[in-house]
Amino acid sequence: MALGRTFAVALVGLDGYLVEVEADISQSLPAFILLGLPDAALNEAKDRIKSAAKNAGIPLSRRKITVNLVPASLPKKGSGSDLSERQ
Repeated sequence: MALGRTFAVALVGLDGYLVEVEADISQSLPAFILLGLPDAALNEAKDRIKSAAKNAGIPLSRRKITVNLVPASLPKKGSGSDLSERQ
């Protein structure tokens, strides 16, 4: 079960597709796992999320963060998913 769920849009050409962004934080060994066919720009989101959490006073250093982008078969490009909107 996901801790949080929100939505973003993936653009493929001129078409936009709804992408569900699920996040879970657990008490496992520290790690950041991004699933669902992300590109290199999305992999950089790991550092942006850690910085945002630190600035918000949320400790993440001893936690495992898993972010799943659904549908997994749709390529996700760019940093647009960084600002997913909560519904």
